Amino acid sequence: MAAREGELPPSLQQQIIRLQQLQQTLNIILVERQRLESELLEVKNALQELERVTDAAIVYKAVGSVLVQSSREKLLQELNEKKELAETRLKILEKQEQRTRSQLDTLQKEIQSVLAEKKLS
Repeated sequence: MAAREGELPPSLQQQIIRLQQLQQTLNIILVERQRLESELLEVKNALQELERVTDAAIVYKAVGSVLVQSSREKLLQELNEKKELAETRLKILEKQEQRTRSQLDTLQKEIQSVLAEKKLS
């Protein structure tokens, strides 16, 4: 059964659906990346503040809505681990973003090519 005039072929419809899915995936990646960058900035700022105080200083960490006394060294260790984890996750997200952008670009070109051919015929 041939496609009616002005109707998109099923294969092209599927490509458009895939394009929309990739755009949604990219949006999710960008939101997560922004959240991670914000978290990383917060951790780096906390590390800078902790570096300024002496080992004898009394420091606290937030546990839910409660502040709990902790040692400076323990907090430094926890924050450095959190920083490393965030940096690793950020690198992974950047690779996913690049891959998704590349797939989007390729698919957009394919769709434009099919539409251009359809227009000519």
